[in-house]
Amino acid sequence: MQSGRLAECGRSQTFPASIHLRYATAAAHAEVETAFAAFMAAPARHLTEFFSAQHAAACALMRARSGPVLPEEGDLLEEFARELEAEIPAGRILTVTSPRPLCAEATAYLALGSRLGAEVIKRRLAEAGLPCPRAFEPTPPSLEWRAFRARIDRLDPDSRAFHRIVRDANAGFSVFATAAHAASLAPMKEAV
Repeated sequence: MQSGRLAECGRSQTFPASIHLRYATAAAHAEVETAFAAFMAAPARHLTEFFSAQHAAACALMRARSGPVLPEEGDLLEEFARELEAEIPAGRILTVTSPRPLCAEATAYLALGSRLGAEVIKRRLAEAGLPCPRAFEPTPPSLEWRAFRARIDRLDPDSRAFHRIVRDANAGFSVFATAAHAASLAPMKEAV
């Protein structure tokens, strides 16, 4: 297992590459959570917009993926998109695009992470008295997630390959934020 240095609390510690990936994408992930905050606050009111945004992002990731699907991801993203599409009323399908092609590792990171995050959404829907949509019924891909982390942990966090995964994962997170904006879940950022 390769590990790198990560500065935290004024000291440097050694962490596996998967932890570096999480830290390196934390800001982009937080931006996505902010973009979907209206849905999390009032899921019944924003359910269609949420499904539309998630579907648009999943489809954009599939189109942007460069290279073959990783075994850890399998057909998870394709099935997720298909199940989400079944939840969206006619005329509410959105299309967004990725700012660039995304490496398969970044796409797998986002697909597996989204599926794990669906567990939080399932609980929020239950709290709101809403049924669980089919797209969120499958069990979390825990074994696949562990296998993916093991794959990433074999990388050197200072390598070009690892930096591409980080760059592409951040670009992929921006796809989700763009989709939330397109679905009117979040206001667009003002130009600086």
